[in-house]
Amino acid sequence: MEEQAESPGLATGTRAAAAVSNVAAKLLGRDSTTATATTTGSTRAHVSTVDRTLWRWANVENMDDFFQRVYIYYQGKGLYAILLSRMLNLVILAFVIVFSTFLIGCVDYAAIPTHHALSEVMLPHCYARLSPSTVLFLLMFIIWWAWQLIRFIRDIPALHEMYNFYNYLLKIPDSDIQTVSWQQVIAQIMAIRESNPNTSRTSPLHLDAHAIASRIMRKENYLIALFNKDILDITIPLPWLRGKYMFTRDLEWNLSFCVLSYVFDHRGQLRKRFLRAKNRELLIMGLRRRFIFMALLNLIFAPFILVYLLVYFFFGYFEAFRTNPSEIGSRGYSPFAKWKFREFNELPHEFRARVSASVPIANQYLDQFPKEKTALVARFVAFITGSIAAVLLLLTLYDSEALVNFDITPGKTVFFYMSLFGGAFEVSRRMIPDEHLVFQPEVLLRQVVDHTHYFPAQWRGQLHTDGVRAQFCVLFDYKVSLFLQELAAVVLTPIVLGVSLPQCADQIVDFFRAFSIHVDGVGHVCSFAQFDFARHGNVQYGAPVKVDNDYYLSKGGKMEKSFLNFKANHPEWEPTDMTGSMYLSKMNAFQHAKQSSPHQMVPDGDDMAESMSSTPRRRLSMQQKDRMSSPPLTSSFSTPLQDTGANDMDDDDEKHHGSPEFAFQRSHFVPTIAPSSLEFSEPPPSRTMLNQYGVPEGRIPSNLGDSFARARPTLGQVDEEDDDTANASPRVPGVIGLLNQVYDLNNNPAV
Repeated sequence: MEEQAESPGLATGTRAAAAVSNVAAKLLGRDSTTATATTTGSTRAHVSTVDRTLWRWANVENMDDFFQRVYIYYQGKGLYAILLSRMLNLVILAFVIVFSTFLIGCVDYAAIPTHHALSEVMLPHCYARLSPSTVLFLLMFIIWWAWQLIRFIRDIPALHEMYNFYNYLLKIPDSDIQTVSWQQVIAQIMAIRESNPNTSRTSPLHLDAHAIASRIMRKENYLIALFNKDILDITIPLPWLRGKYMFTRDLEWNLSFCVLSYVFDHRGQLRKRFLRAKNRELLIMGLRRRFIFMALLNLIFAPFILVYLLVYFFFGYFEAFRTNPSEIGSRGYSPFAKWKFREFNELPHEFRARVSASVPIANQYLDQFPKEKTALVARFVAFITGSIAAVLLLLTLYDSEALVNFDITPGKTVFFYMSLFGGAFEVSRRMIPDEHLVFQPEVLLRQVVDHTHYFPAQWRGQLHTDGVRAQFCVLFDYKVSLFLQELAAVVLTPIVLGVSLPQCADQIVDFFRAFSIHVDGVGHVCSFAQFDFARHGNVQYGAPVKVDNDYYLSKGGKMEKSFLNFKANHPEWEPTDMTGSMYLSKMNAFQHAKQSSPHQMVPDGDDMAESMSSTPRRRLSMQQKDRMSSPPLTSSFSTPLQDTGANDMDDDDEKHHGSPEFAFQRSHFVPTIAPSSLEFSEPPPSRTMLNQYGVPEGRIPSNLGDSFARARPTLGQVDEEDDDTANASPRVPGVIGLLNQVYDLNNNPAV
């Protein structure tokens, strides 16, 4: 947000502030006469905080930047929490720099065994005796720290403006932002939209939950699509590592800088030259140069990055590992897995909540696999180390001074060996499986898929195998292994940037031209994130429109699942596109048909996607009948769902292995789709003519409200139905019940 200049435009700005104050006074419950008197004829110094905040809100120039700062403030949990967090981070960074320099250049480690005081082993005037390489490292880190401090100071006014926006306009104080939901923040923004001429209902700018998410995640949506389409070549071009991919946080930052900073301008908008085919060769050459330049830059700064990672890991994790040695064996999702799992328009806090719920189940899944040899060795080590640690503990109880004064071996006291054997005992005990463990890896992995929404085609029918376990371990790896990968990336990142990624520069440039679409009031966005079913709909995942070119389809039904996931997170949101409304309406018809005739034989979904005519039929198993006859749930569901990434398989695979499937689950409701086993039949009563979308002519069946059928408003056109739609209670349970009932029929063969 930027203010207009006070001179000569002060009078104009004051009049604008007064006009906006009059409009917003009613929304805020204030007297418009008082608001006018407060602002008219005053200078900026005499404008109240509320009116100044209203004026800033009415004069937002960069909506992308504004909503990103609104979201960052929400994630940071308020002004004081953000300031405290950033200030403490600066203090920690300064401590690491000073303390590391002290340890490296100010201590004579050779003199420690013969001396007993720190002052006796410290080197005098140590900072003046630092080597040139150490001075260079220190200077680089000091410059970095100073830059972070300057950014912190510069961001304070903007944070205070955002504090006023939340406190005075949204009526959300810092005491409440700790627990308020993002949906409530959006609802408050929609409530004051009329006070901003750029966001009012008569404005060409579109404002709803989807538009806000599209602005916040404009760049991230493209990255999600790049990973989903497997366009980025991040394999390691070395003979003994060929075919192995590497994606770390270091490479993630470099990729974001090379691609996103090249494609988007300083305002966050897509550069127009990427939309013109005539610029293709020039853009490809420019992108390749950026990759090679960053490869050289990473190679130059590799020593600094390596030292920083080592120091950060040592100070950050040593205490955690010392107090709880079993943390060495803890696991986490890799950066590559997170980009594979993330869905379009899914904000970071929503993604964390979804994926974090799968971590305990993922650990249980990996514990399922037999590790008899490992368990035997672990029991042996635990018995030996536990016995020795127990004897040493009894010794300290007998003589408390023996802990530090009694040497078991020369120079090694009881305390040293208690720590050594105690740590080994804790680690080995963690490696022993629970003797009461029930072996059910398929059930647990399906529960993991319910949260991650990731189910590659090659996992199909192999969930119990060690091969699938090994592939899952690549995504859900040990944290120590992830850190070692970060260290290895210091050397491998320049190779990937300089060799692998330039080879796919042409595909990246073509991708941005092919998958960008202009949305009135929002700008150019990724067409997958716009949920454009007419352009990217996959009939195998229930889309109402068939797209013949597989290049324009998302892999694994990513777009369809993202659409349902977004609807689950924002139940009040209504798609303005007719095909999106058709998708939900189609699912509603499917649910009602199943509820009315749970024993009915259903047609095959692939044929149904092409024609609503009758197809070969098969009967449901008793387990499916019981599941479909259960009443719809409205909060959470336990019905698992499978995603095999069906569109990755060719036609022959589908003929031999059956139709694809996928799993999908959320906290609000579970959008559950069996892509090739969907029953999209209309309720039985009377036969009517169907239009091109497979629904009765002249109407669009939807239990979510008639507003789903309306066309997108054109520029300058007032959407008069918004007030009625906002006040009407959406029939979300219809969607909830529907998406829970549609289940994969192939998973349970007919009996």
